[in-house]
Amino acid sequence: MSAIWFHPFASAHFILDQSVLTVTLGCGDKVKATTTWSVVKHPEGAVVIDTGIHPGAIDDADAAWGTGEERIGVPLMERGQEVTAQLARIGLAPSDVRYVVNTHLHGDHVGGNAELPDATFVCQRDEYEYASAPDIPSMVREYPLGQLAFDTLRYEPVDGDHDLYGDGTIQLVKTPGHTPGHQSVVLRLPERGTVILTGDAIWTEANLDEMTLPGIVWFPSAYVKSRRRLLDVHAAEGADWFFTHDPETFGALGWVEGGAYA
Repeated sequence: MSAIWFHPFASAHFILDQSVLTVTLGCGDKVKATTTWSVVKHPEGAVVIDTGIHPGAIDDADAAWGTGEERIGVPLMERGQEVTAQLARIGLAPSDVRYVVNTHLHGDHVGGNAELPDATFVCQRDEYEYASAPDIPSMVREYPLGQLAFDTLRYEPVDGDHDLYGDGTIQLVKTPGHTPGHQSVVLRLPERGTVILTGDAIWTEANLDEMTLPGIVWFPSAYVKSRRRLLDVHAAEGADWFFTHDPETFGALGWVEGGAYA
């Protein structure tokens, strides 16, 4: 039996204009966008990859996230989707989590960070530094400093690519563009093989198209180069894609939320 297991989850979903996911395309079409996160059970310690939406959104999304006038969309989150509840489903307590890997520090990827106070949070140094002083309005609104809790949580910034456990299983790959210090995760499972957890380097399957950008991009040129880098990994290793915001992700892989995959 494998000692490494991957558990994918959805934190919440949004109803957005298609043009938010694919700029200039599908204007006026309302679509569902997921917010996924995941857990890797590893012999060296459990790893959570992103933490989704803040659990306060269950009862008061406007307070936890902002209103539809302030933000592009408002999350629809149900009780039981919060990090602690989902961890319990797979037999883990918050104290069992050794690392949290944040692909970047936007609110839909760090909302559950404070639920894991004993973990070490791994992000890119560029991202950590930028989050405190973003320079353009579309980025300012995305970094919830209160939820990031830099003063109380233990962050461990890294510089560039990083093999989390030194065994090639959880490889952090720097993929800037969506944000200055974005990183994706190349997960190598013992039976299924390679899965690319794109974060927001590639939001949905539609964003695999070289001519298509998402609606929030810090630097388009870097985004395109990072996407090409992940496409190269995909081609070289025959990898599967695990997208953050594509509602078809689970079905395309034949997976269910919270399932166990090796």
